[in-house]
Amino acid sequence: MSETASKTTQSKPIQEQSLERMEALLKQSAMGIHILFQNNEIADAMKESKDNTDFFDFNKMKRVQDVMTELIAKGSYYEKVAFLKDLDQESYQMLIRTYFHIVENTVRAATDQHH
Repeated sequence: MSETASKTTQSKPIQEQSLERMEALLKQSAMGIHILFQNNEIADAMKESKDNTDFFDFNKMKRVQDVMTELIAKGSYYEKVAFLKDLDQESYQMLIRTYFHIVENTVRAATDQHH
């Protein structure tokens, strides 16, 4: 990284950097590139719940929000993967479903803007 790029990165608030990294992950996922999750893990999480009732459970969504916030705060890909590996199965699957719900809504919003 160049000295100028390093200074620019250091001058941005950590939260802004984290959101930019998350946005980049979402863009990759919208193109079908899911670097944080294995295909079989995605399939398992998606077949587990066929409806969106989990999204209406306050305690579950609070947990997912906390997990997502922690995930976003991780600086590197390796830190994110290590964090995901340490999650309990329920939180991990809820995170996957929530993540792909966000990806789907992002794709829909982008598509709607073009019409």
